[in-house]
Amino acid sequence: MKKYIVLTLALITLWSCKKEDTVNYVLLSGNIGNTKGGSLKISNALNGFSKTINVMDNGVFSDTLYIKENGQYEFRYERGRVHPYLSMGDQVNMQVKDVKEFLGTINFEGNYSEFNNFIAFLDREDFNFRVDQKETYNMGEADFEVNIADFKKRMESKLDAVSKIPEGYKSKQLRAIEAKRIRLKSIYEVIYARLTDNKDFKASDAFKKEVEAFDFNNEEDYKSSADYRDMVFFHLMDKVNASEPKDIQSYREARKKVLSEINSEVIRNGELYRSISGGLQRSEDKEKVVNEFLSASTNEGHKAAVLELFKLLKVLDPGQPSPKFVSYENYDGSTTSLDDLKGKYVYIDVWATWCGPCKAEIPFLKEVEEKYHDKNITFVSISTDKQKDKQKWKDMIKEKELGGIQLITDNDFNTSFISGFKISGIPRFILLDPNGNIVQANAPRPSDKKLIELFDSLNI
Repeated sequence: MKKYIVLTLALITLWSCKKEDTVNYVLLSGNIGNTKGGSLKISNALNGFSKTINVMDNGVFSDTLYIKENGQYEFRYERGRVHPYLSMGDQVNMQVKDVKEFLGTINFEGNYSEFNNFIAFLDREDFNFRVDQKETYNMGEADFEVNIADFKKRMESKLDAVSKIPEGYKSKQLRAIEAKRIRLKSIYEVIYARLTDNKDFKASDAFKKEVEAFDFNNEEDYKSSADYRDMVFFHLMDKVNASEPKDIQSYREARKKVLSEINSEVIRNGELYRSISGGLQRSEDKEKVVNEFLSASTNEGHKAAVLELFKLLKVLDPGQPSPKFVSYENYDGSTTSLDDLKGKYVYIDVWATWCGPCKAEIPFLKEVEEKYHDKNITFVSISTDKQKDKQKWKDMIKEKELGGIQLITDNDFNTSFISGFKISGIPRFILLDPNGNIVQANAPRPSDKKLIELFDSLNI
């Protein structure tokens, strides 16, 4: 009997060790101050991981993340973004004192907290550099070279002070900081031309030499640096645009060709995934796009993520019931629900007062509204402005003499209607039929002549 007990204990010990060795989750918790709740989105574009965590009305959140591999993951909440390091078995706590100052008030606790607070510092300094363009870009080439060199030194010095860094990550971060310096330099010409109101400004050949000599085929840098990936993305965009596509179809074909010519499997997979992640919602033939992606990609994590996204987007196919909004506040103080609008087609504009592309569509929208004011269609504009900016929303409606039904959500982007339509960027236009079913979840913009063609095809 004793022999069996010893054997059993040995097996339990072995099983326990094996279980511990295969832990593949992170225990995440935290609190976000000055919020009414919403969605914390966590993702890793390199392996296809994606999860949305509910943040309660008091800002508290907690969840278990079954990550696919150790590395940096993007945390996105409203307009705040940070890229902490997660490793299997970690306990990570994220505290944000004020959501309005997301990067300025964030603090990580738990495993690798010192390193993650460095990452938050780096993200904040990078954000400030890009936002404060009059301070950081409005200078001559020589001064700007000094400016970005100083920026790099400050980041390196901050990194040197971190005592505990994940194995191999110091060298990765040093290379990522260098890629960030080059990325900041690569957009100097465009920003300086705008700041000085000199559309003909061109940076010197000597200044641009370093950017033009950039190596776009380094897989390790691609995996460890978001700035490096951005450099690759815009380099590929330039190659696509060089083919001068005449319409959206020829643009897609040109992009497909450029992506297929990437030698690195890692980079090709990454850019294929980036392309479909942003474009699948807008595609008119999602099944075709997904099948093309599955044939081109060799990354199983990306394939699984795209199939899951395709599955989620199926609920937005034509003929499906529309996600609903209930009792959104109207400009005149009353409330409107989607069910109130049944009986006519409904064209919905999701926008915000701070969104430049949204405001650019206003003149075109007013023209379309005027043309169809007595037809079988209702025009609805839904603002995703925060409740604290409600007066700004009302002022713009009055100033721009906006027509149609003007509504504002009850919690900016954090509403079931916005999440139901998988809206991650605005403006977004939606067309519903008189029964409240989806005609197009991503309808043409007012500035697009295809909108009138669509209306005509429906005899509106």
